[in-house]
Amino acid sequence: MDIKHKEVVDWLREVYGAEQIPPYEKTERSITVLHQLMTASRHSEDNAKILAEDYAIKASEYNAEARQLRKWREPVKISPDMLSDEGQARLDALAHTAEVLDVQTPTSTNIILAVNEMEMSHMQVLAERKQEQTRTSRLLEMNREVSRKLEQMREIYQQAEATWKQQHEEHAKNQKQEKFMKGKCNNYLADISSYEARLNQVGMTKGITHQALGRQWAELQGLERQVSQLEEQLRSYTLPPDLALAQVEVEAARQELASIMEKVFAACKQSGGPR
Repeated sequence: MDIKHKEVVDWLREVYGAEQIPPYEKTERSITVLHQLMTASRHSEDNAKILAEDYAIKASEYNAEARQLRKWREPVKISPDMLSDEGQARLDALAHTAEVLDVQTPTSTNIILAVNEMEMSHMQVLAERKQEQTRTSRLLEMNREVSRKLEQMREIYQQAEATWKQQHEEHAKNQKQEKFMKGKCNNYLADISSYEARLNQVGMTKGITHQALGRQWAELQGLERQVSQLEEQLRSYTLPPDLALAQVEVEAARQELASIMEKVFAACKQSGGPR
C-alpha cells in the first residue's frame, strides 16, 4: 500500500468512525480522486474551524461591547425602548457610520478624523487610478504598435514567401530549359559527328567546300578576264620596226599567256575534283 492510499484509508476511518467503510474501487484513478476529495475536505474543515474561531472571537467581542453599553446606559437610565423612531434611526445611522469609518468611540472628533482619513485615502486611490490609467494607455499604445509591426512583418513574410516561390518556379523552369538545351546540343553534336563521318567516307575535304569552290571560281573568272584582255591586246598589237625587239615582246607575251593558262588549268583541275 502506497502513501497516498494509506492517507485515504486513514481519512475514511476518521469520516466513518466506528462504521464500516463502504467498498470502493482500488484503482490508481479512484485512489487519486479520493485523495483529492480528502484534501479538499480537510481544507474546507480547516476553513470552517478558522471561521468558527473567528465567530467565537467576534461573539465574545460583541458580548463585551453589549456589557459595556449596558454599563453606560444604566447610570443614565436609558434603554433602547425609550428612544423614538427618529432617535433610533439616528442612533442606527451613527452606529453604521462608526462601523463604516472603523471608529471605536463615535465622537464628533473621531468621526471627523476618520472622514478626513477616508478623504485622503480616496484622493490617493484616485491618484493611483490615474497613474494606472496612464500606464494602461501606454500599454495599449505599445500593444497597438507591436500589433502593427507584427502585421508588417507578416506582410513582409508573405511577400518574401511569394517571391521565393516565384524564384523557385523560375529556377525549376530554367533548369528544365537548360536540360532541354543540353539535350539539343548533344543531339546537334551527334549529328555533326555523324555528318562528318559520312563526308569523310565520300572523300570530302575542306578544299572542296562551297566557300572554297566559290573563291576558286571567282579567281578563275578573274584569270579568264585577264586572258581575254591579253588576247585582245595581241590581236591589236602591231610589230615594232625592229624584228628582234618584236620577237622579244612576242616571247614575253607568250610566256605571260602560258603562265596564265597554267593557272587556269590548275584552277579548273581543282574545281573539277571529286564532289
